[in-house]
Formats: sequence, C-alpha cells, structure tokens
Amino acid sequence: MAQQQEQKITVRPDTLPNLIADIAKGNYRIPQFQREFVWSTKKIIELFDSIYQEFPIGSLFFWKAGKEHNKLFRHTVKFASKPVGDEDNISYILDGQQRSTSLYVTLLGITLDDVDYSRICFDLKEGRFTERSADDQRYVSVSTIWGPDAMMLSQQLPPEHMPAYIRCWQTLKTYPLSMVEVRDKDLPEVCKIFQRINQGGKRLDRFDLIAATTFTPDFDLRERFKDDVTRPLKESRFGQIAPAIVTQLLALNKFGAATEKNEFSLTADAIKENWDSAVDSILLAADTLRKKFGVINYDFLPYDAVLTLLAYFFLKSGKRSLPANQMEWVRRWFWRSSFGARYGGAAATKLGQDKALFDELIAGKIPDLDQSVQLTPASLARVRMTQSGSALRNAFLCLLATSQPKHLLNNSSLDLLSDSISGFTNRERHHIFPKAYLSKKGPSGADIHSLPNFCFLPAELNKRINDSDPAIYLKEFRAENPKFDDAALSHFIPTGAGTGMADNDYLRFLNARGDLILKEIRRVCGEITTPKEGERQLAIKEVENRLRDLINSTLHSKNGENYWKQCIPPDVRDNAEKRIGEALAKFPDLKKEEFRSHRRKLDYCNVMDYLGITSNGGNWSLFQPIFRKKEDLQRYMSGLNEYRNAVMHSRDMTELIEKNGEAALIWFETVLSVDQEPEDKDEAG
Repeated sequence: MAQQQEQKITVRPDTLPNLIADIAKGNYRIPQFQREFVWSTKKIIELFDSIYQEFPIGSLFFWKAGKEHNKLFRHTVKFASKPVGDEDNISYILDGQQRSTSLYVTLLGITLDDVDYSRICFDLKEGRFTERSADDQRYVSVSTIWGPDAMMLSQQLPPEHMPAYIRCWQTLKTYPLSMVEVRDKDLPEVCKIFQRINQGGKRLDRFDLIAATTFTPDFDLRERFKDDVTRPLKESRFGQIAPAIVTQLLALNKFGAATEKNEFSLTADAIKENWDSAVDSILLAADTLRKKFGVINYDFLPYDAVLTLLAYFFLKSGKRSLPANQMEWVRRWFWRSSFGARYGGAAATKLGQDKALFDELIAGKIPDLDQSVQLTPASLARVRMTQSGSALRNAFLCLLATSQPKHLLNNSSLDLLSDSISGFTNRERHHIFPKAYLSKKGPSGADIHSLPNFCFLPAELNKRINDSDPAIYLKEFRAENPKFDDAALSHFIPTGAGTGMADNDYLRFLNARGDLILKEIRRVCGEITTPKEGERQLAIKEVENRLRDLINSTLHSKNGENYWKQCIPPDVRDNAEKRIGEALAKFPDLKKEEFRSHRRKLDYCNVMDYLGITSNGGNWSLFQPIFRKKEDLQRYMSGLNEYRNAVMHSRDMTELIEKNGEAALIWFETVLSVDQEPEDKDEAG
C-alpha cells in the first residue's frame, strides 16, 4: 500500500498555557505582512470575558513555514526576543495576531507603547474584567492570577471572593483552543490564505502583500514607506497617503502599466533600484498639488491616480518643477479629471492609458484632452460634504482653496491649515445656512450638508453665526465690512437680489451658488458640457419612479390591496384608467393582466396626479412625515411638472422653468432619500 500522503492542513486541540509557552519560546512568530498590534484594552477585556464565560474565541491559524522563510518574521512586543536561527522550526500566525498578542501581554503584565497591561484586572465581587489598579483584595491583576504568585495570593483573599478567584484561575489554565496549521505552501499561497481568512478584521491590501514578497534583510518596503514617505509628508502637513500609490508608481515606471498583476511583478531589486527617485517624485508631486491646485492635504485629493501620474511625470522627466506651458496643461487635466470623475472606476486601467498623455508631455508635446465634465446645480447639490470619499466634494474643496477665500469680516486671507478651519466635515460647522436654523425653519427635506451650503469659516464666525437667519447675519456683516460682497465672492457665495440669502430661500440659494461654482469650474476646466436631454429625462424619470414607489408602499401598508379605490381620488383614478385603456389599444404587447398591480397603474399617473394623491384628505397624514409642509409639496410638484413638460415634450425652457425645475429635483431627491447619513476615499486602484 502506498504511503499515506501527509495532510497539508491540520486541526488540533490545544490550550491557552501551551499557546503562551510557545510564543515565549519563539515557536510562533508574526510574519512581515501582518499589521501592527492595534487592539484597545476594551477589546482585550471583552476577549477575557469570553474566556471566563467559556465562550469560543475562534480558531488560530498558523503557517508551518519552511526554513527558507525564517527571516520573514517581524520583531514585535517581546514575542520571543531571541533571534531566529537558520535551522529553527517556526510557525507564523496567519490569523489571530490580535488575540494572541492581547493574551500574551495581559497574562504576562507587559507594558507596551505606554500601556500597562497589568492594569487589566479581574473584579472578584462582580465576576468581570476591568481596567484599573489592582488592590489584591477585590481587584486582582490577570497577570497575577496567571503568574507564579497566584496560590500565595489566594491565601490572602477574603473568603467570599475565593470561588470567583479559583474559577478564573482554573478557566485560564485549562481554556481550550483550536489550532489550524497549514504546511507545504509557498508565500503567495499563504498570502491568499491570509487574505481569505482575515476578512473579519482589516483586509490585507496589495501593499502589504508586495511588502511581504519583496522583503529582504536590508530592505523592508513597509518600514521604508513609513520613514521616507509618510514621515516627511506628515511633517509638511500634507498627511499620510495610501501606500498603494507607491507601488502603482513603481509598476507604472517599470512596466508602463499599473494593474494588480504589474504591481505583484515588482521584485525587491526593482523596488530598491528606483526607490529614492520614486520617493522624491511623490514628495515633489504632493508639494505641487498643495501649492498650485489647492490640495491642502491628502484628504482634499480627489483621486489617488492624480498624485500617482503627477509623480510619474517628475520621475520620468527628471524635472523639479513644471514649465508654464506644461503647468497649464496639467492644470486643465487636474480639474477635468477631478470634476469629470475620470478615475472613478477602473483607475488602474486608466492610469496606464493616461501615462501615454504624460509621456507626450515629457517629450515636449501638449496632448489633447477629451475628458468631459457634465454638471448642473442639481448635481452639485446632491453631493454631501459629509461624504469623505466623494471626488467631486474634494475637487470643490480644492477649487475653493485656490480662490484664496477671505475672512468675511476683515477680508484677511484664511489660513486653511489652522485649527480654526480644520474639521470641515463637522456637522455643526461651515454651513452658510446654519444647521440649527435649517433644522427649525428650513424647507422640508433640504439637505443641510449639501455641497453648495459649505464654505470655510473660522471658529469665531461659526460661533457668531450660530443659528442666525442668513438674511440677518448677511445684513450685519455688510454693515461691518464695506467689502463684504468681495469677500463672499472669494467663497463663490452669491449675495445679490434673488440669490436666496436675503430672503432665507435655501433651495434658491443652492441653485444660485451652484451656478456661481459652475462658472468657476468652467473657467478652470476650459469647457464644460451640460447634461444631454436624455440625462435630464433620466433624472426626471428617477424622481417619478421613486414617487410612485413611495405612494404604492405607503398606501398599501395602510389600506392593503383595496387602496386604489379607497385612497386614489376619483378624477386621478379615472384619468389613469383612461390612459391605460389608450395604451392597451395602441400597444399590442401590453397585457391587461399587468394592470392588476396598483403599482403598475401608478405608471399612468402624471406629476400633478401625485400631488392630488399625496395631499388628498386622509392621505396627507400618511405623507406629512416625509413632505412636512403641504405648501412646499405643492410648489415643488408644480415646478417639477413644468420642467418635465419642457424636457419631455421639447417645449420652450425658460430660465425660470429651468431654475424652478432644478430646485424641485433637489428637493425631491433629498426628501425621498432613505439614507442621508455620510458614506465613507478609496485607496489607489
């Protein structure tokens, strides 16, 4: 019989004491690609509580590595201080580092990064773990219960605490663990295993994997990134960038493309050979973006690809700055790419494509730019300042920064890096129409955090404005500052008649400021296109469908299948059924059975029918929590109806119809939004 093949994955039972002993002996190590120890004492206390309650804490995964990988470990927290020898047999912790380290530092009472883990104690009276100084009466350090003096201490405890103490000691000393070990796997396979089993915590990214596969005793990519890139950028107040920017730049330089495959093809020698020039180029690019494009810090950067490609220019050209004609091209490229969502999807592919543009620029040519920008006041108003991952939001911040905004009362230039300006996503700050004011008096459904409602305000102005009516503080500021309108214009804030501020009309203000912002976007982009008629039609259809869905779900949940006859006004019902009959006669593919569904019948209602349904008698109480004020609903439904007729039937679009229609779209999109909470900047690629 053939010899049975050794299994490459084994599961075996073990105990907590054996785990701690193996860590102390150096049998278990942390691999290079593992992240730092980050668990808080709160999480550690929860872990020990699970152990005390005899709950499972999950399996620990290990990689029984070959001796050729003995130098792959990362020194950490006294996880075996002795060095690893060439002939040692060690296992790497693939999943369970946070748990293992937490157990180790707590049970041994280690102080790490100024945190004294001997302060994690067991409360003998309450039978729970806590963080505090031990008194060896009621509160006993876990490290003492684990250590050699445990029995001696037990003789000094109050008798009533002995049962809890003994239970805790016995549980720790006998707690079972499940150990999963893989063997005969190479490093790429192990990295894939780590990626899959570690999805419950922070996912291992490409940079970590590349750092692991290219690690050599004299070059640690992760450490060099911290020292050479992160540290100087933090010192310059630009902030920490995504590490994948570095590997994409290196791949773009080496292979002419920056796909994931290209990044994983980087060798240690290729990285070391180009490291210094790549780092220098990234620092130059960051400095250029800050000084010329309003990217005050990394949080303002619309796309990581922007930094990568500009760094590529400096790396390949060897230049330290951009000549005037090249600077003008880069400026147009930056704004069009940012406002045109150039790198919003398939960024790695587009990096490779746009590398060709920068190669032309390096060769002395001025490349053509065909990136379009399609924006309207409504699309700007849909962006929330609380969406930190929004490229459009970040592009707007950069645009505002380049305008050198002035203090609204003394016309001095604002220091955008100061503490009084930072924290621009704070929900209480930087609103032109104050949050407190809109919450109390604003139009129903208007998004308080809408992009056009934001400007850079120093702390003392935020405090002074507080919850004031815009019309009131506008009058006060004008009286104190003869050049107030000029200062407001540096923020793209419209203050003239009919712009909404003087009469506290928030949606009119959003439109007016959106127009002013778009005027500046057109200037920096060179040209800007407005959405095609088809895109306007899609926006209208989307709002109509959401209104129909809302009406159907609301009335059905209250009145069931009979709501069509009970809740729909007779004239609306008759007109809809007449249109359905005409459609059935005109289009043979339509089937009468389709219209058994009340939701399908609503497709044959028009905009003013929606108003009739929602504001009708007993129906209004159901829709009032959504639309709040009937007069607002009537005004914006009328505006939407006129706008729809102009767009859908190719009628004359006057400026008033367009403005009112855009305002109506903004209003309906906000009141119909199910989720108005912020969404959190994608890493490179």
